[in-house]
Amino acid sequence: MQAFAQPQTATRTSYAGAGIFVPSTTVPHEVQASSPLALYRLRTPEQRTAIAGLRKLAAFGVEQDLGLALAPLEQVRDEVGVVLAVYRESRVIATLRLVPTGHQLTGAERLARTVEFDTGILGTGSWEVGRVIMAPEERHPDLLLQCLGLALTEFMRTQDVRHFHATTTLPMARLWRRVGMRTVLTTAGASGNRYALVHGRVLDVAAALDVAHEPPVAAPAKSRPARALAEPAMA
Repeated sequence: MQAFAQPQTATRTSYAGAGIFVPSTTVPHEVQASSPLALYRLRTPEQRTAIAGLRKLAAFGVEQDLGLALAPLEQVRDEVGVVLAVYRESRVIATLRLVPTGHQLTGAERLARTVEFDTGILGTGSWEVGRVIMAPEERHPDLLLQCLGLALTEFMRTQDVRHFHATTTLPMARLWRRVGMRTVLTTAGASGNRYALVHGRVLDVAAALDVAHEPPVAAPAKSRPARALAEPAMA
């Protein structure tokens, strides 16, 4: 994937003909017309106000029904994780968040307290994919998959990631299969509704998205170049 310089706040890379922009300090007001979709990382609370409207549509019911007690930790999960927004022209149409394991801030880690499964999928380099939300008028399966593919491809390109996982509804579990993730288990919430834990190795996700995957090369400790999404998820 070829990268080339853009103005100070962004790095642009090529992805299936679409521009990907991940700014270090600002949220865009305009996206070039030649770029049908653009990807941004929202690093600060001020930047994340751009997705406040979409987040009101978040399906918190899964976590609540499973008793995972994560609702009070939304801000912490934002700060520890990576929050992304997909823009079309000047309008945000989708958002998602990736949260690393190791902090008891993912649904799967909380689920492991009460349900048995192979917790090896939650080791080093494991990230929860969550808060996948699209604007209601944009909710077309093909567009959703395009947004997911855009975000996961760039994330794999720039982060040390070995596993993806998500705690989700059964209909969404079927969608995750299209990006290389498989159901690890199903379990019932307090309401009796059933939910799934899905997991995908990074190589399986890359294969499903038809992209090559090579782990990003670590920069020397004393001289880290600024790269899109290459900064540690935690300050």
